Amino acid sequence: MRIVCLVKQVPHPSAVEFDQETKQLKREGVPLLLNPFDAYAAAHAAGLRGDGDEVVAMTMGPPQAEEALRETMRLGADRAVHLSDRVFAVADTIGTSRTIALALRKLGADLVVCGRKTVDAETAQVPPEVAAFLGRPHVTGVVALERRGDSLRLTRETDAGHEAYEAEPPLVVSVVAAPAEPPAARGSGDGPIEVWTAADLVGEVRQYDKRFGQPGSPTRVLAVRDVRPERAGLVAAGAAEAAQAIRERLGPVESAATSWEKPERLGEKPGRSYDCWTAVELVDGRPTRLSLELLAKGRELAGKLGGRNVALVLGDDIAGASREAGRHGAEVVVEAASPDLRDYHPERWSAALRRVLERERPHVLLVPASASGRDFGPRAAGELELGMTADCVGLGIDRAGRLIQTKPAYGGAIVSVIMGATTPQLATVRSRMFDPLEPRDDAAPEVRRLELGSLPDSRVRLVERRADSPALDLEEAETVVCVGRSVGDRDAVAEVERLAARLGAAVGGDREACDAGLLPRNRQIGLYGRALAPQLYVAVGVNGDSEHVAGPMKAGTIVALDADRDAPMLREADVALVGDWRETLPALVDSLSG
Repeated sequence: MRIVCLVKQVPHPSAVEFDQETKQLKREGVPLLLNPFDAYAAAHAAGLRGDGDEVVAMTMGPPQAEEALRETMRLGADRAVHLSDRVFAVADTIGTSRTIALALRKLGADLVVCGRKTVDAETAQVPPEVAAFLGRPHVTGVVALERRGDSLRLTRETDAGHEAYEAEPPLVVSVVAAPAEPPAARGSGDGPIEVWTAADLVGEVRQYDKRFGQPGSPTRVLAVRDVRPERAGLVAAGAAEAAQAIRERLGPVESAATSWEKPERLGEKPGRSYDCWTAVELVDGRPTRLSLELLAKGRELAGKLGGRNVALVLGDDIAGASREAGRHGAEVVVEAASPDLRDYHPERWSAALRRVLERERPHVLLVPASASGRDFGPRAAGELELGMTADCVGLGIDRAGRLIQTKPAYGGAIVSVIMGATTPQLATVRSRMFDPLEPRDDAAPEVRRLELGSLPDSRVRLVERRADSPALDLEEAETVVCVGRSVGDRDAVAEVERLAARLGAAVGGDREACDAGLLPRNRQIGLYGRALAPQLYVAVGVNGDSEHVAGPMKAGTIVALDADRDAPMLREADVALVGDWRETLPALVDSLSG
């Protein structure tokens, strides 16, 4: 079996700076490293290698990306392929995935292992889009890979717990964590590296070849902006002063206001009007808060497009969800029901979405940036070669009816303003960027039923599903408490959870706390975990490095508690409280609850 590990060289997240004069990122002298998630992938690939197997590292990038390949070979790859050609430059995820898929076919890859995302662009779209171009099944968010003869058992992390799948290669897998037992064998990094250009993939390369680079990319960046928030940096003398400062700061999160009143159309009349669609995600048969946020924003966007706000409800028993979509702003509800959609499965859900996109051709489709939305949305986009922007934090419409999308990058320190050239225009959107509409019981949306027909048999078999925590509670909570490794043991975390419950808060952990097993890994907050935007974020003994700070970058108010007056997280907070958390946290909760 030939196992191919996809890797990328990225700037170190803590070294990224923005030039206010040129409005560009400073790239000179920025240290580069192997993308951390790709290092996890390399370790998994090496651990899966059996007798007669070969592990090949592959990257697409400039000449200096050779060092990332050398590092991957030191982690266990036998050899490497470097895709390097000027025509590959300025590719978006579709352009990148198309090129990589051509190379994987040429190489004869059986199993493709890659990291969930790169820590610079943060799209997480390349793995499912590569699988789409190859026509292979995929599993994203994998935390454990086990080889069982000719098949693989894959444990996938979800927002609420874990799912276990079984599958045989050919297969594309993205991983989110290092193996529990990394392979001991390490290479020297001196293996051979083949350099492939576009001509090695397709023979003749045409001028402005739409298979590669910018000509083959349906999205483009219009502008880059520095959005690093200024924090107040108040060090409170005690819990009462901290609570007063928090109350003064608490207010609406930095999110766009939403209204039942639709704005006027922006484009010139007469002319075509366009609808805005939202894919509604369900948990326990009810739309998630994020889905309702997107329906609210969709009402505004539909007004500017001169069209209607449409809710696409995928699932099995969805009548109640359809009513809720109407109560929260949908003018039309499209019900795409099938017993095959009773539970989430990547192949069936992406096939269902593809059929909807092909038949209905919505002008805009918004997808929740959940573990599922980031999975089936990009897969469908890849199969139809549609531009898609990931993890948007802002949305708008221009006078030509194009969707203007704002997405974070480099840990949220900057945002890119992006526009797509294909229709439908697709975007996944982060939670708590917009406010849901107040529900109206008198809303009476038009309901349409869309027959999906039989969905394809799955090549990836779901064998187990386990829920460890409430789904999406971290994203939906107005208050989040994050614990660091220094809080102590699980009993200490239980005490933090008890205090957090008095604030109605969800509880997560930083990287060190989750690595130590104090909380499940799917509750990790930061660049390597989940990005949140609660009104109030309370960090208790948290490591305030750049990796963690990226997680709550969009939080309304950040509060940090630490016994060390020089702890980095205190400098990243609006309000800081110095002292043992066993004293400061109960006192703060008492003051806020009183």
